[in-house]
Amino acid sequence: MRHAIIGIAAAILIVAASPALAGSCPKHMKEIDAFMETKPDVSMDMLGKAKELRAEGEAMHKAGKHAESVAALAEAKKLLGMK
Repeated sequence: MRHAIIGIAAAILIVAASPALAGSCPKHMKEIDAFMETKPDVSMDMLGKAKELRAEGEAMHKAGKHAESVAALAEAKKLLGMK
C-alpha cells in the first residue's frame, strides 16, 4: 500500500510540474542561442555536442517531453560552461 501511495504522489508531482517545465524550455533555448552567438571559447567538439543537445531539447519540448528537454538543455549549458 505504501508503495502505491508513493507512486501516485510521484505521478501527481510529475503532472503538476509539466506546465512549469514547459515554460522553462524556451527560456533555456534562448539563453543557449545567445551564448553561442558570443563565440564561446570551447572546442569545436564540445560546441557540436552542445548544438546537438540544444536541438534535441527543442525536439523534446515540441513533443511534450519537457523534463527530458530541460535535462538535454542543461547538459548543453554544462558543455558550454554556462551556469
